Amino acid sequence: MSYIDLVAWLAENRGKLEGCRIDNIFSTNLPQLYIFVIHCPSGDSQLVVQPGKRIHFTRFNRERLLDSKAKMLRELIRGELIEGVGVVNGERILQMKLKDKIVYIELLPKGTLVVTDNENRIKFTLEQREFKDRILRSGELYVLPPAPTELQPNEIEGYLKKGALYRVLGAPQEFLNILSIKANNLEELKEAKEKLEKVMQDIQHGIIEPCVDLEKTVWPIRFPGCSERTSYNEALDDYFTSLEKIDLEKLVDEGEEKRLEATISKLKEALVKMEEEAEILRKKGQAIMNNYLDVEEKIGKGIKEIEIDGLKIEIDPKISVSKNASQYFERAKELDNKVKKTKDTISELEKKKQEIAAKSKEIVEGSKILVRKKEWYEKYHWTITSNGFIVIAGRDIDQNESIVKRMLDDKDIFMHADIQGAPATVIKNPIDIKEQDLADAAVLAGCYSKAWKLGLASIDVFWVYGDQVSKSPPSGEYLPKGSFMIYGKKNYIKNVRLELTIGVNVENGYRVEVGSLDTISKRCKVYVTITPGDSDPEKLGDRITRIFARELGVDGIKALRDEIVKVIPGKSKIKGTAQHLAISYQSRG
Repeated sequence: MSYIDLVAWLAENRGKLEGCRIDNIFSTNLPQLYIFVIHCPSGDSQLVVQPGKRIHFTRFNRERLLDSKAKMLRELIRGELIEGVGVVNGERILQMKLKDKIVYIELLPKGTLVVTDNENRIKFTLEQREFKDRILRSGELYVLPPAPTELQPNEIEGYLKKGALYRVLGAPQEFLNILSIKANNLEELKEAKEKLEKVMQDIQHGIIEPCVDLEKTVWPIRFPGCSERTSYNEALDDYFTSLEKIDLEKLVDEGEEKRLEATISKLKEALVKMEEEAEILRKKGQAIMNNYLDVEEKIGKGIKEIEIDGLKIEIDPKISVSKNASQYFERAKELDNKVKKTKDTISELEKKKQEIAAKSKEIVEGSKILVRKKEWYEKYHWTITSNGFIVIAGRDIDQNESIVKRMLDDKDIFMHADIQGAPATVIKNPIDIKEQDLADAAVLAGCYSKAWKLGLASIDVFWVYGDQVSKSPPSGEYLPKGSFMIYGKKNYIKNVRLELTIGVNVENGYRVEVGSLDTISKRCKVYVTITPGDSDPEKLGDRITRIFARELGVDGIKALRDEIVKVIPGKSKIKGTAQHLAISYQSRG
């Protein structure tokens, strides 16, 4: 991100940071790319922080890890309120002011992330570094990178003659080209500065036109060939996430692979030498035996070196011809044993190298699978019915409350399993809805109710329209959190079977989906149906993940394991897989 990018992003998103809390911090598969979970009254959001490169909120999912640096950051700043944010000294440095700490995120080349106390004494830095002008180390005072020296008039004229206006104005040449800002002399420079200042003032006040070319660049102004976005954060998110996927392609354990490759190469060189030496030793031994009488005569004369057929052969005049030959054969045999052991070692290292390559491929696949844009409804339990209606259900009491208060419109359909302890379930915009859609939604309402944990086979589910649901209790009564009043007639769907189908939709970026067998079998290439049982979600999630990885032939699917565990309602068992269920479904049809 350039300084212009940072100013534009901050102008647009300052309110999404100030007054909010740093709820959690995660590392990712990419080096120095961290996810800050930011909690605000309006909800949670994910902030991507990659020093030296970018900072923005993201709509994309990523694999969340916890390295040592993320642990240290958690200990220092998790739970802290963000009191203020700003750009430091006209540089690509974001300052995040907390109660008694300051976070500096440097987007400069070789930038880093630093946490200091209020006196700017460093408490944490991603990397310890020592520069000519400053030291980044715990206990040291945090000093900003030195500002560029002011250009002298002769330097300015020199840059203008060279056509290096960007050096004079301190703005990327690409940005100046888009704005058609040019200057060949000092008089034209004044006009160029005024034009740039006007644009920067607009950007600082949030007057921007977010535009992106995913293969080239992103700017807060419109430029040829770009695609407009609704916000600059969205433009940055799309652009950098597309680059991230390219970076993930390169994400392999190159260090270990290179070390192994170097070791294998040295062993192969040694192997060739040993084989050659063993062959020469055998030839010498054979030459001695083939020239027995001649060698015996030379031994008698006390000669210690002979030459046969161009081979110089050392002999011991104190022992017999046979023993001299035997010594050469013995040494060749010893080398043959070493050759065998070396070959075994090479074979083991090659196997280990293949395992590392396979694991690296799995990591890359998994990371790419997880980098996916999440839709608004994915923070809830959700499904899409046979005719395309979106259904959401609360994951907990807070979401149940939120769904009824904020998401339920009068014409929406509200569903609830006929049991205490069930999610508030809503079908959004149910225009011309069919009975099959109601049945599909009822699966969600029933399966995520207490009925699953009780091990029931089925449960009744009722539905009403949104205008029949109220958070206002009758006069003199009290409604606990997550409860609501239903007025008017309830419509019942009897005996909804507690059978939940879990699948992976490969057309939507490897997305885990749940719902009825009817919907998931049409939307997903691989799926399983589960019912209440005895297996813990963790163990069952492992098994389902292995099934999906095998059936899709993509080991990276294992990265979806946590998402799969998350959608399992409780202790369960597998009723059948895609192939088995398809045959059963056809027979039933």
